[in-house]
Amino acid sequence: MATWTTEEETKLEKVLKDAGACSQCTQRFLGYRHNLVYRNMHEKESELTGAEPASKQSKPNPCVVCLGILQHVYMMPRMEDIVRQIKDSGYDAERFTLSLSLPISLTIREHALWLHLEKELKESVMGDRHRQTDIVPLKQVWKYIYPQVVESRVGLLHESGNTADFYVEVVVLWDQDETEMSVMSSVCPREYKSRAKQVNVFNMGVYSRQGVEKSLEGVSFSAFAAHSPVPPAIPDHPFTIDFRMTRNSIFVGGRYCKYSRHLPQTPWLIKGVRKCETSVEELIAVKLKEYLGCEETKFLASGREDVDVRMLGTGRPFAFECVNSKKTRLSADDLDALMLAINKNHEAVQVNSMALVTKQCIKRLKEGEDQKRKRYTALCRTEKLYNPETLDQLDNIKELMLQQDTPVRVLHRRSNATRERLIHEMKVEPISPNLFKLSVISGAGAYIKELVHGDFGRTSPSLRTILGLETDILALDVEEVYLDWPNVKT
Repeated sequence: MATWTTEEETKLEKVLKDAGACSQCTQRFLGYRHNLVYRNMHEKESELTGAEPASKQSKPNPCVVCLGILQHVYMMPRMEDIVRQIKDSGYDAERFTLSLSLPISLTIREHALWLHLEKELKESVMGDRHRQTDIVPLKQVWKYIYPQVVESRVGLLHESGNTADFYVEVVVLWDQDETEMSVMSSVCPREYKSRAKQVNVFNMGVYSRQGVEKSLEGVSFSAFAAHSPVPPAIPDHPFTIDFRMTRNSIFVGGRYCKYSRHLPQTPWLIKGVRKCETSVEELIAVKLKEYLGCEETKFLASGREDVDVRMLGTGRPFAFECVNSKKTRLSADDLDALMLAINKNHEAVQVNSMALVTKQCIKRLKEGEDQKRKRYTALCRTEKLYNPETLDQLDNIKELMLQQDTPVRVLHRRSNATRERLIHEMKVEPISPNLFKLSVISGAGAYIKELVHGDFGRTSPSLRTILGLETDILALDVEEVYLDWPNVKT
């Protein structure tokens, strides 16, 4: 901060206030960085505002630089609305972070006022002591005041940075923003005149705050004033706001059993047409949304079973990412109540072992797709009568390596490739001369239906080649998925 004499500071303040800057922006332009300066100003304005009935209060013009963002009379009513919304939101947070998003056009207004100040006082007062980079950022001053105000009213602890999991973003809106930004195509024609047409290059927007600041660095008074008012025009109305409340995702893990042969794991759509009324994912997700108050759920599972395959035993490991959830602190009783609600929803989908898991745990869930073992039971039928002795030989086969081309039935969603898959062991139980039950323990990724019928020779060896008979599968169950899940300690 430059050091001013009383006389110099008086001159600077007069130029700024005559141009329409508020007291807080005047101090910003002078380079005052101590938070007490601004908090004391806020408290005095609060006392003055509270001393008179609202009907008798006369409002000053919105500031030419901040549009009223740092003026108590304009910002506080909006903050009170935010306080009410936070209290009524239903989030069970203990801490929060309050952030501010500003219109980019404020960068142009700030530059215009700086050029005006420099023109009026550069030779007599400022010299080379004071540069535009010495201006205290508007956001910084706002954060000196308003997070503390909200904290005292909502009963939550405010934390700066990214340590809190509950975020309230105040978005300042200015209806003249687009109009005021359009001056950049005249002030810096080489950079901005053609940008609006280059949608593919500038798909995130023609203007960015950092880009505009950099573009204006070398723009002189005359070059700027030819296209934009210096000092900036006093607005006849203040800003408006919108705000968003968001929360870090939480992850809920568990295991599901599926007792239907007419239910897919995820929504089954072909060319936009739904083939089944619902799915495992949807039946669980609807109750998660109801119970947790989350906006969206993202389903993750350790593998999948076909629509006509049951998932039995302890179930398949799964997790849901719950986005912007209002309820995040779940006790054992809460988790029991959640499981009960899901299990009552549909008799064919039952969940167990539900727990809050970390994002790091999800990595184990996905790794399990490639590393876990699974146990299946299949009901198989041969076209002709099988040889019992040959069938019994299946019990002796251990660590059988298959060469499996991508099955015909999934070629529409998986690339065609040959993959090695391991069958650890098989057990057979004859039922009739051409019917038997097959138990299989396989490595991850093995296609069991194709192990049985061979898939037109795309799986080798198969039961068809081992038995020397056309063999097909009538029904398949997943009996167990061997994965330690959910393990909340991991």
